[in-house]
Amino acid sequence: MTSDFTPSDACCGSPATVEQPHDYKGIFVEIDGAKTYVTGPESATKAIFVLYDIFGYSHPIIKGVDKLADAGFRVFMPDFFEGNPAPMSLMPFDGPPNEEAMDKFCAERGGTKKTIQRTTELLKHCETLQPSIKTWGLLGYCWGGYVCQYAIGANTPFSACVECHPGFPEVDVAEAVTIPLMALCSKDEPEKDFAHFQPALRVPNYFEVYETMVHGWLSARAELDKDDVLTEFNRGYAAMTDWFKQYL
Repeated sequence: MTSDFTPSDACCGSPATVEQPHDYKGIFVEIDGAKTYVTGPESATKAIFVLYDIFGYSHPIIKGVDKLADAGFRVFMPDFFEGNPAPMSLMPFDGPPNEEAMDKFCAERGGTKKTIQRTTELLKHCETLQPSIKTWGLLGYCWGGYVCQYAIGANTPFSACVECHPGFPEVDVAEAVTIPLMALCSKDEPEKDFAHFQPALRVPNYFEVYETMVHGWLSARAELDKDDVLTEFNRGYAAMTDWFKQYL
């Protein structure tokens, strides 16, 4: 049974950054009716399937997956929200977040079961389009990271997973995970948030809290004009790269 993602205080508390310019290295294509960002060498034998955060495509997240592409992976990032990600009006800079609307968005537009079903469909089309790919990794951010945890149980098509500043479901979900799992957390997801989850894993795993970073620093909330954020952004993507190189 799957459970839908509920935004945490950290998720709602700090809005996405204003989009920053980034020269995209990949292209947008249509795969099974879904706009999809594709980047990395066409000859790659290892690929990464990405579930973005509730803000959809943002410059920092595309900059990040382009880094993975530079390491030799073919990357596919579909637009699960079909051009309608969570609107910024739900998380204003000058007022409290609309938590009721956020919960509704995640339950309806970002429902876990629905997203996993769509992931399965899209992955099959990606495999057909890119038959050279032998192994697949799964990468998720915030909402996407939470959903990933339900997609890596028995018979998963993925060989390794990385989740960035995710929420953590119940112990039974951890016990069902069958592939190596890395979690990169911010100061807003301290160790107590996953104290129930990590010990229940029966697979190789690595969890790290980036103590000076806020929720979303690897995706939509990455303030890359700040030296400390850029340093940790690069360190996070280097860690992802090493993980996928080890297990894919």
